[in-house]
Amino acid sequence: MKKKQRSPIHAYKRLLANDHDWDYAYLIALEKKKLQRMRECIKEEHHLANNEFVVRDIGICIRLIDIFMENDAVYSTWLDRSYSGTRLRFRKLEDGNYELVDDDRKPLADLPVYVNVRNERRYFRSTPIKDALSENRRDWPIHLKISLRKQKALHLYHLIREYKLFDWWD
Repeated sequence: MKKKQRSPIHAYKRLLANDHDWDYAYLIALEKKKLQRMRECIKEEHHLANNEFVVRDIGICIRLIDIFMENDAVYSTWLDRSYSGTRLRFRKLEDGNYELVDDDRKPLADLPVYVNVRNERRYFRSTPIKDALSENRRDWPIHLKISLRKQKALHLYHLIREYKLFDWWD
């Protein structure tokens, strides 16, 4: 007996419950969900000639979405190593604002993956990482590497979609 298939609306129920028309993260979450469903469908159906390549490309796109949305294991590991156990303290200024007291803050952990920074000018239109490293500023290059990693993932995601999107259905 054939398994009864659920309505596609059921798969998006949780996402649609938190609909935000002003939020780009919501749009990306919808794209990711659709790519996940398409990958599973193509993996099960085997009706495409280049099935394994399409499944691979869609899987890469899903992982790239996780990278540029800071939802991957590498970013979570870095965040945990850098900020876990750190108690944030604030000091009240004369103008009524607050500033972070980071006298006893531990240094940021290095990013646990290699990010090629030699082509940073392609994404930043300048060389902020190289400049920060030459000034011996330790934390700023780490944040910039995270930003560069996200920019590269976003660029690659759109590049794959530009070149492969129509080929996925042939």
